[in-house]
Amino acid sequence: MSRVIKNKIDDALFNFYLEADKDIIKDSLQENIQNLVEYEQKKKKLLFLAKATAKKRHNDSLMELANKFQEALLLNIEKPIAILKQLVQGNPSFALYRNLDKISKEDIIEIIKDKNLIQLFEQLEENDKSH
Repeated sequence: MSRVIKNKIDDALFNFYLEADKDIIKDSLQENIQNLVEYEQKKKKLLFLAKATAKKRHNDSLMELANKFQEALLLNIEKPIAILKQLVQGNPSFALYRNLDKISKEDIIEIIKDKNLIQLFEQLEENDKSH
């Protein structure tokens, strides 16, 4: 079977399962899977591992971004400091962080944790390219 046909079949099955009723999917699985309990356990394990991996990646990105901001504060690089000040000003609960030269990594993480990390990385990379 050609790769194109196989991909089209996979896409059609994927779309079917997206739109199908849960009972229909469960009946279909029972017909094709001998041990549904084992299948459910594997599915739960895979979902747990996927969520854990995503959370770890997010935490790693958060730490990397916090390190970049902390390094920028130490080196007194203007653009990252301006980005951090903008984040602090955008949230009144961070009013205590007026003196950014004494801010800790944990404080930086608290400031940026609910922000779009990809956008912040892009802003910092723009700054790196301009220097």
